[in-house]
Amino acid sequence: MMHRKIWEHYSGYNLLRRYSILTVRSCLTSLKIEGRENIPTDGALLVAPNHCATMMDPMMVLAGFRSAVGFGARSDVFANKKTAGILYWLKILPIARERNGLQEVAKNFEVFDEIVDCLRHGLPFCLYPEGMHRAERGMLPVKKGIFRIAKQAVDQLDMPVRVLPMGLDYEYFFRGQGRAAIRFGEPIDVGEFFASHADMPEAEIYRELCTELRERDLALIGRIPERRHGRIVLRILASVLMIPWFLVCAVGSILIWLPQAVIVSKLKDKAWTHTIRFFMHFLLPVFVPFHIFFERILRYWAELFEDLKK
Repeated sequence: MMHRKIWEHYSGYNLLRRYSILTVRSCLTSLKIEGRENIPTDGALLVAPNHCATMMDPMMVLAGFRSAVGFGARSDVFANKKTAGILYWLKILPIARERNGLQEVAKNFEVFDEIVDCLRHGLPFCLYPEGMHRAERGMLPVKKGIFRIAKQAVDQLDMPVRVLPMGLDYEYFFRGQGRAAIRFGEPIDVGEFFASHADMPEAEIYRELCTELRERDLALIGRIPERRHGRIVLRILASVLMIPWFLVCAVGSILIWLPQAVIVSKLKDKAWTHTIRFFMHFLLPVFVPFHIFFERILRYWAELFEDLKK
């Protein structure tokens, strides 16, 4: 592949990464990051989060780390050369799926070598072990691809190779704002796991690893507590006082919420809702404060209405 190595330092990349993290936080009511002490400071690291909010998930991964992270993405989005160049600059490598055909899947071996090269040079690399996204609090079965790459790294690198469980937890999948959490679990040392299970067939070891990773990821999600509401009379009074502010914020953020509403209404896969909001905030930062208050007032009224119905 005739492109720069994605583990190299790119001018402007860190500035864009920091701006993206600020944009992520603007899309959420709150974002908690837990378990950063579980991120290894030595060796090679593969990051394995659950996948439930399309392109918002990699932005959340970036928000969880204090440094650059490489990513794998489906290979068909690299078909256009200009797009591919941008994706490589963003430290994203193409990974073909079985549906792309055997010829494309065969190219994965070259990509796996590149991922190992990233690990060799200290760049954590993120792969979604489910292989696809699903806007639910749960996980599909974990595929063994991430552990095949990890085993290749174990065989080629003279350093520990670990897979880091990561939980991305959203309060809402299809509504604005909401709380979110990023949680890191105890890493799996792949070399040690293979050594301690040396008496088992390799296929069985991979199955054990997939089961272990899925259980650790599942333990990191679904922890956002339900909201508790009371003081109905005071909240009704507050909701009335909010009307002028709501009108100001609605006008001030119309270039964000109106296109967003139109785009989301046409989406078949509503899991893109967070992603659309992210890109609207990313492109129109001047109007973001208005949009934040606009969505929070809307949610305040929606929750009040739900409580009144009870």
